[in-house]
Amino acid sequence: MSETVERVERVVVGVDGSAGSVAALRQGAREAVRHGAVLCPVLAWAPPGGEAADAVSPAPRDVRAHWERAARERLMRTCDKALAGRADRPSIAPRVLRADPGPALVACAHHGGDLLVMGAGSHGPVRRLLRGSVSRHCLKHAHCPVLVVPPGPVSPGS
Repeated sequence: MSETVERVERVVVGVDGSAGSVAALRQGAREAVRHGAVLCPVLAWAPPGGEAADAVSPAPRDVRAHWERAARERLMRTCDKALAGRADRPSIAPRVLRADPGPALVACAHHGGDLLVMGAGSHGPVRRLLRGSVSRHCLKHAHCPVLVVPPGPVSPGS
């Protein structure tokens, strides 16, 4: 993206519980503190078997509620792991969405003052073939700057 953002107001971070998303969340927290912005960790999820399977045979309401709770708990565990021990913790507005991750992150990071941060991903070629690359989707479709954090060692406070 060639344009620059004058002021970053929100740092939207894609979270899935992986080591890469922990690294992205840590970098997002540093960016949020640096800019005085709100940190918005986002976890997008789909039902087991995908949306098509759920459309054919919809899960009962209590099962859907369980999936939503599990996604929220995974997001909060990842936030706790990534932000543990930070003295300069930014304001946080976590969000859980039932949606495909790429489009969900692009939709969440749609304001002029947004910065989208995500891990480079470590999924194998088969998963990328079946689901596509979330970071590639975001780089292609986002209307704000995108920061892709490469995989690397994850250590507290880094």
